[in-house]
Amino acid sequence: MSNYLKQRILESLRWKKNPRISAERIGISEEEYVKIKKQILKERKKEKKKSRFFKNAAENSQLVESIDLEKGEGKISGTFDYEPKSAEEIISLLKIDTNKWKLSQYWNKQMGDHWRVSALVSQIKNLEEKHFEDLLKNWKPKTYNLPKTNLQNKGEVVCGVMSLQDIHFGKQGNDTIDDDFEKTIINLLSRATPSHYIEKMFFVIGGDLINMDTFDGTTTSGTPLDNCMTATEAYIQAFDAMHWAIGYIKRFCKELVIVYVPGNHDRLSSFHLVHALSQSIKSDEIIWDIKYEERKVHVWHNNFNAFEHGDKRSKNNPLIYASEYPREWGETINRTLFKGHIHTDRKVEYMTSNETAGFIEKTLPSLGKTDYYHYSNKYVGNRRSGKLELQHPSLGNIAEFAHQVL
Repeated sequence: MSNYLKQRILESLRWKKNPRISAERIGISEEEYVKIKKQILKERKKEKKKSRFFKNAAENSQLVESIDLEKGEGKISGTFDYEPKSAEEIISLLKIDTNKWKLSQYWNKQMGDHWRVSALVSQIKNLEEKHFEDLLKNWKPKTYNLPKTNLQNKGEVVCGVMSLQDIHFGKQGNDTIDDDFEKTIINLLSRATPSHYIEKMFFVIGGDLINMDTFDGTTTSGTPLDNCMTATEAYIQAFDAMHWAIGYIKRFCKELVIVYVPGNHDRLSSFHLVHALSQSIKSDEIIWDIKYEERKVHVWHNNFNAFEHGDKRSKNNPLIYASEYPREWGETINRTLFKGHIHTDRKVEYMTSNETAGFIEKTLPSLGKTDYYHYSNKYVGNRRSGKLELQHPSLGNIAEFAHQVL
């Protein structure tokens, strides 16, 4: 039966004529006309029944749901007297909220005179995550061109090292950490610059700058944390603080070197942050060392300055740095490793056979407050403080300033 013939017979239903007359108009036999007409009416009746079934089934069916909120997935089942044939029918029958869930898989099983319909659903991407993706997609950062610094060359020419790791923006109890951070930088520079000319400043960004690295509020590896704000709020607070710090520190040094060091809490988000900073701040007197590397070395005259977070402990650090940076190691006398991670002020010196210090490991304190995890495990009592070290071109460390936050 052709579609044209079927359409002509459908039109003849409106004529309300005797089958013989309708068959003559169409040009077929009365017997053929009656046969096709019955077939068409049967199909229409079946479609209407099917439509009523889905409507009634969706309204009256008893559904069973099993949802795992932590994994963001679940199973929905129902019993019906008709087998659905498409995903759209499954969604309608099982009343799946497509604003929250998406259909991942479904199957039907005949159980005598009825059908068992089951579906696996997965949670639609978190709205906050979707908002963050849209933010990054449409983000067009405003570029700030910092003017060249006109410093008066007074006092000793030195190099500064400011490594304020383990700030943990977003950690429980750290609601005002941005204010403590600003006061620390202002205090350190106000005391160091009157008698010293800072030719170069190494400013470390990273090293658990942000407390969490996921939208679930966990570290990069998935460790649960005590937080006082969402991941996006912590990111914004950290970005604003670092943006201010770079502009402020640059006023007190001739050249500023931004050294990015990843931490174990925020390996991905801290990299995104420092990359965004490098795109929004432009200056011929700022060097951006933002390559993702867990160990970095910068040399200034006779000073070998190494930077890492400190979460990967080793008793062979002098050998590791001497092997990885042999040229820098051989050309310098004063060698220091700056690290954090344990929120403790500690120093270890490796001495050579003569009076010259071969390698010094400095574990720097943290400005962050104690959360419940540290309190529960008795990791308390450390002073909240930040440090600025000044180095002489040949003598190495000649001054160290500390600011304690109460």
